[in-house]
Amino acid sequence: MAVGEIFKKLEKQVELDLHNRAMRTSLDAKTKIYNNLSTPEILFKKKQIAKEILWFFAALCIGFLMGYLFFELFAILLPDIKNEIISIYLHSNMNFIYALSIVCFIGVYVSRLVVWSLNLF
Repeated sequence: MAVGEIFKKLEKQVELDLHNRAMRTSLDAKTKIYNNLSTPEILFKKKQIAKEILWFFAALCIGFLMGYLFFELFAILLPDIKNEIISIYLHSNMNFIYALSIVCFIGVYVSRLVVWSLNLF
C-alpha cells in the first residue's frame, strides 16, 4: 500500500508542477504580446484610427440631417425645381434625399479633412 500512495502523491505533484508551468508559460506569453501591442506608438495609432472612425460616423449622421434639411428647403422655397429634378433624374423623393445626403456627407467630411490638415501646421 505504501508504494501505491507514494506513486499517487508523486503523480499529483507532477500534475501540479505541469499545471503551474503551463500557467506560467501562458502568462509570460500574454505579457510579451501585451507589451508588444501596447507601445506608445501603437496606442497612438489606435487612438487616431478610433478618432477617424468616430468622425466618419459623425459626418455620416450630419450629412443625412443636412440632406433632409436641404430637401425640405427645396420643397418650401423651390418646389417647381425640386419636382423637375425628381422627375428627370431621381424618380423618387427618397432618392433625392439620399443624393442630397451623399453630397452633404462629402462636404462635411472634406471640410473635416481640411481642418485636420490645417491643424498639422
